[in-house]
Amino acid sequence: MLKSWKFWLGLLLLVALVWLVQDSYGWSNILKSWQAIPPFELAIALTLMLASYLLRAVRFYDFFISHTRGHFLALLRITVLHNFFNNLLPMRSGEAAFPVLMKQKFGIAYSHSGPALLWLRLLDLYALLALAFISLQSLMPWGDELRIMVAIAVLLAPLLALVLQRQMRRFLSNGSGIKEKLLNLMEALPDHPVTFIRALFWTLINWALKLAVYSWLLKVFTGLPLTASWSGATTGELSSVLPIHGLAGAGTYEAGVLAGLLPWGIEKTAALAAAVNLHLFVLGSTFLLTGLLVILTRRYRH
Repeated sequence: MLKSWKFWLGLLLLVALVWLVQDSYGWSNILKSWQAIPPFELAIALTLMLASYLLRAVRFYDFFISHTRGHFLALLRITVLHNFFNNLLPMRSGEAAFPVLMKQKFGIAYSHSGPALLWLRLLDLYALLALAFISLQSLMPWGDELRIMVAIAVLLAPLLALVLQRQMRRFLSNGSGIKEKLLNLMEALPDHPVTFIRALFWTLINWALKLAVYSWLLKVFTGLPLTASWSGATTGELSSVLPIHGLAGAGTYEAGVLAGLLPWGIEKTAALAAAVNLHLFVLGSTFLLTGLLVILTRRYRH
């Protein structure tokens, strides 16, 4: 890892963030902000994050059901470790943990788990964009009926991918060489509407839960309306889905949150402080819940 430019770039972003926060706001003031949150409410937020971890594992379990049936706790352990490495390692390098762990535990070939993970990540990206668009409809100059119709259209839009996927399979089935290899990779993707809809459902409900927790925290830290804090939470999470990703998300996550908060007129220093505090919650909950779930599933480590 020490020979990788990704590590050193991520470390540089982390050091720059630590200096910027101290210079513009002060780390002591950052930590004082947490006094505004009662311990009971913080415990509820952590409980909801635990539910998010379980939902993420359910999505993987359901998607790989032919391989994972009856082994949910083992898959939960893999999901938690994958999320841990993904949150800490720079430039999405933590994604490699998932195919490796699935190969070790369930014997699933990289050619199957890799494309499946990529497809699910694209679904994550869609879910974030869709939830952001639907939540911002209240700002649009149209009536409730049109808002409902637009929301339904946005949610059903991914089904077009099934049509395109079937056309692609038909095209690739009449060839050899590279076409045959691509067709084999596509075997990892869902080809039935029910399977697709279930994956979409688990994805949307998981992201809605996470964004609700993060939006509430940003609302507490900034005093902004929920719509504005939802915008900041969404753009922050978009920074973690995209390929550019710092060490533990340092710098890139804050930049993502700022991109969603600043258009709402919040002062830059206050927005940076809120973004850092949200990131501290993300990392803190990652360490706490990963440690808890890894201990609870230790019998499934082999």
